[in-house]
Amino acid sequence: MSEYIDEEGVGEVLGSLPVDMRGFILNKPYTLVFTRDKTIFARMTSKIIKEHAKKTRENTEKTGGGRLDKIKNQLGAHLSHHQKYQNMTIQEILNEDQKNFMIDNQSIKKIKVRKRTVDHKGFPETEIRILIKTPGKKYKLRVNDQINNKEAIQTLKKAYGPKIT
Repeated sequence: MSEYIDEEGVGEVLGSLPVDMRGFILNKPYTLVFTRDKTIFARMTSKIIKEHAKKTRENTEKTGGGRLDKIKNQLGAHLSHHQKYQNMTIQEILNEDQKNFMIDNQSIKKIKVRKRTVDHKGFPETEIRILIKTPGKKYKLRVNDQINNKEAIQTLKKAYGPKIT
């Protein structure tokens, strides 16, 4: 876990989840990064994913990994992208993209977490929907398929605890 310093003091990153935020027409990919006091919405763009894959490939090369290891780690970088925020400060996350933003956990009035089974090409799949209500806005999110539903719910409970309904 990472330590960060902000205007209020020191805290730790509790976890992160890849989500899709419902937009007017399209869903937008984000990563939710949870701390004790803040929830950060980090936008996922193809440029950011490519940079993360490049860094992963370079780290594999530095540690002596072979060609297959580099390819495997580079392909896996997309699936593990949300974990990179464990070692970043809030300011680094916010500076990564101009559309990144954060909300104060104290301003959250209600969080609804629902499991829903949907038909995906003839196969039923369970997905998790999250609704975060603040005084000024509602955030409608769907947990990305890349992460296990049980792990997602545990991360949400760790971050928000009794606010979840």
